[in-house]
Amino acid sequence: MAELRFLSNNIGPPWLPNSVAEARKFAYWGQLIFFIFFFVMLVFGIISLVFSSWTSGAYLLVSAMVNLIIVLLLKTTVFDTIDQGRFNEASDRLLIWGILGIIFGILPGIFMIIAFLRIQEAFQPQYQPYPPQQSGQYQSQAPPQAPPQYPPQPYQQPPAPSTPQGQAGPQAPPQHEPAARSQQQSQKQKPEMIKCKKCGVQYPAFMRTCPNCGEPR
Repeated sequence: MAELRFLSNNIGPPWLPNSVAEARKFAYWGQLIFFIFFFVMLVFGIISLVFSSWTSGAYLLVSAMVNLIIVLLLKTTVFDTIDQGRFNEASDRLLIWGILGIIFGILPGIFMIIAFLRIQEAFQPQYQPYPPQQSGQYQSQAPPQAPPQYPPQPYQQPPAPSTPQGQAGPQAPPQHEPAARSQQQSQKQKPEMIKCKKCGVQYPAFMRTCPNCGEPR
């Protein structure tokens, strides 16, 4: 049996999406119906011209020619474009052939409209649901939070103890004392400083946490 080159194959590429593969099958069956309707309408058109009215015979002959043209164009405009991944172009052609098929044959046009509707699913975004997770997994996957950063606070000397009324405050040392004694007193009044193990900022020893990063002593 000779192979009809203008008829497409029923099997498309294996990488086609499911909706596009189904649309291709509907278009294939529509192509076969177009081809069958061509012979049927051609025969009945000639019979109508000879034994019946001219109007019905002319309509059947025109419908036969339209069906034959659609059959010849379906392979290059629909099947080849689908096999090459041009789904948008194939969708437009399916709509055109479906409308013409309904006008000049009804049944093959219905198959083309179904193929057009099936191929539309390839243009819709595919959403993949996230796998269900337990409540404990969210806590384990949470990124570790960095410790809060505090600006360095200037050292404030503690206030001098208040003296009760009736008692005189400490008398200032005489001015004629030697300079060595004043240096010793300034060293005694300066608090002991320690260095933070985390950020390296020095702060007074009486503070329990680092004023810069909050790291405890």
